[in-house]
Amino acid sequence: MKILVGYDGGEVGRLALSLARDYAKTNNAFVYVIASMEGGASEKQSDIIKAEENLAFAKKLMKNSGVQCETQQSVRGLSPGEDLVQFAEENKIDHIFLGIRKKSKAQKAILGSTSRYVILKAPCPVTTAKFDLNKIKTNDLLKDRRILVVDDEPDILETVEELLDMCSLDTAASFDEAKRLLENNTYDIAILDIMGVSGYDVLELARKKNIPAIMLTAHALTSENLKESIQKGADSYVPKDFLANLADHVADVIRARIEGKQGYGAWFSNLKPFFDKSFGKGWREKDRSFWNSFDNKYGR
Repeated sequence: MKILVGYDGGEVGRLALSLARDYAKTNNAFVYVIASMEGGASEKQSDIIKAEENLAFAKKLMKNSGVQCETQQSVRGLSPGEDLVQFAEENKIDHIFLGIRKKSKAQKAILGSTSRYVILKAPCPVTTAKFDLNKIKTNDLLKDRRILVVDDEPDILETVEELLDMCSLDTAASFDEAKRLLENNTYDIAILDIMGVSGYDVLELARKKNIPAIMLTAHALTSENLKESIQKGADSYVPKDFLANLADHVADVIRARIEGKQGYGAWFSNLKPFFDKSFGKGWREKDRSFWNSFDNKYGR
């Protein structure tokens, strides 16, 4: 059996890729993952590089799942719909899974033109994935997310791997190892310890690649480190006391980023009672100017 996935790396594309992977495992199928690009002046170099990164992730996901896979960046001067249908006909594809980025709010309730074309013209069954941020469950939102976890405590790394077993994780126990991984891979989010692995330096590297980051801390649980984490661009600051709720905190950051927000989400409101208890009454008064600015920026 042969499966074709039209994949552009978007949120709906991620769901389609996961569905295709699960279907392939059940049916012992071979998967083709195609990033269709029209080529010419319409394509930017950054788009080509992003497509290559997305295909690399797709290939790794399939390989780690034991699914045979071939990835291809297709540039044939055709529209994505025409390209996918032609590929399906040429390669006798048995099932197509679509992950097509929706281009406007109005298209959230209807199929985009590429999806319509493929459904009408395809020589085989077509499955489309629908992504609704307001309704998607945490496990589904995090499924197959690429996550980097950096901590010098092996038991913490092991616990995070268990808590986020729906994700695709890379782990590092040192700054150098984290730096190497960041130089060679792209991630949806980084989870960083502050102490022991030069967490703020790793945060700086992650920010340069626009990777959201959660600072996960026990020994650096102070109001000063909370402030510094926010100032240096962390999206969340989570005490290890709340490690059991890590999936919810990661999902909160992912949701905020999808909505075009950064650095707030729900984490501060949820954890403020704990900060009040840990740091003492009036702990924000020492940096009233900073916290007033924080409240104004994020609408608290």
